[in-house]
Amino acid sequence: MGRMVTRSQRLKLLNHDSHSNDNSNTSSKRCKVISDSNNSNTSSKRCEVISKVLLPQDLMLHILTFVHVKCLINSARYVCKSWATTIRTSQFALACLSHSKPGIYVDDRDSRSKSYFLDIKSYVNGQFEFERTSNFRTPSRTGTVIASCNGILLLFRQRNRPTRTQIFLFNPVIKCCLRTPPLPLQLDKTPPPHFPGLHDRLQLVCQFTLVYVPHTAKFKLFFADSVEVVSGAFYYVFYVLTIGIDDSWRVIDRKEAPIQLRGIWKPLYDGSNYLYWTNIHRGIIVVDVEKEITVGNFSLPPVLIRPSLTFLYAANQLSFLWMGNLLSCVVRKHVDDGEAYHIYILDFDSGKWSLYHEMEPFDFVTTSGRKLCIVSLLFRFWIHDQVIFRVTTLHFNNENLPEGRCTVHFSYSVKTRKLTKIEAIAMANNEVWLHTNSLIALPSRSTPT
Repeated sequence: MGRMVTRSQRLKLLNHDSHSNDNSNTSSKRCKVISDSNNSNTSSKRCEVISKVLLPQDLMLHILTFVHVKCLINSARYVCKSWATTIRTSQFALACLSHSKPGIYVDDRDSRSKSYFLDIKSYVNGQFEFERTSNFRTPSRTGTVIASCNGILLLFRQRNRPTRTQIFLFNPVIKCCLRTPPLPLQLDKTPPPHFPGLHDRLQLVCQFTLVYVPHTAKFKLFFADSVEVVSGAFYYVFYVLTIGIDDSWRVIDRKEAPIQLRGIWKPLYDGSNYLYWTNIHRGIIVVDVEKEITVGNFSLPPVLIRPSLTFLYAANQLSFLWMGNLLSCVVRKHVDDGEAYHIYILDFDSGKWSLYHEMEPFDFVTTSGRKLCIVSLLFRFWIHDQVIFRVTTLHFNNENLPEGRCTVHFSYSVKTRKLTKIEAIAMANNEVWLHTNSLIALPSRSTPT
């Protein structure tokens, strides 16, 4: 049993410590704690070393990876040169990315200067709490945002003919931009004498996407096009471009196509090593990002899909979305009191689809407080158990709403079946992307903006 210390003994000990503090400095006191009191010279030397001890550099850098990206850019990199140098390295950027959480990038299609980022501060009881970050505008004359991958935005710019299409990459945090080589479109195609229609533009946007090579700081662009080998015989040709390394696109595979490219969905990236390319005629083609090869096929959901459907109509009926570690498909169903939606998920082991959830017709009047004149409804992405979707509405002579078309964004929880209007996203001509802020830099050929 330990010895009991009386109150008087404790007071003596405190008086003794106080007396010691008066007769010696802090460093000598530390020396007495860690060294032999009979060797004063050794104690002094040890004391000098301890007084200069700081956190190890590797431990300090590990701690910095947990710091918010905004703080790293605005404050931490100005502390010292070593920190600034480290923060600029790709290894540090990758370490930060592993701790980062995705938010929502809101792209204002009418005014780039009004684009912003919504950081998800909390998610409690099916409710999001956002913090808005401004100054996320994209450079002028780089087109519109069509994808986001690990902090890098993919922008698309098309003039009056497809051969003048330009693709840009941009990191809105560190403000660096890179223009990529032109898409490998068939040069023998006769360009239209007029501006391309909405169908042509949307179809071209869905033919390529940006992915990230696992465990590296490299990005790749994948592209699919139809090539007429002989009269009336078409092939889907898959291309790849490694950003900062390749100067031109490389062919990685060919698939026979019954007709010219039609009804192809924008490929889904699982965030790891696989790309899922959906087409009405070929099903879902799986591409290995690292090896740059096609590795298999999956069937489409068990719904009626006619090959003769136009791209716009087909895309309006089916929405393929990546849900956590699953591939999902939202299918529009026409019912007596409106439009319902069924969510299917794909079992990768069996290759079969199963019904995951049924959504009843949405009550927009109760949720938004007004009746919406809906032009289109498009499901965008999943966050936790909520699917985010955009409604394009039409308004006339309404003082409280912008005239003409505008977008309203909602979230729907598959757990609570609750529909919520996302107030943090303004009612304007907005498009949203699941985006993660990062310090990943583009190759050296990129130019600051």
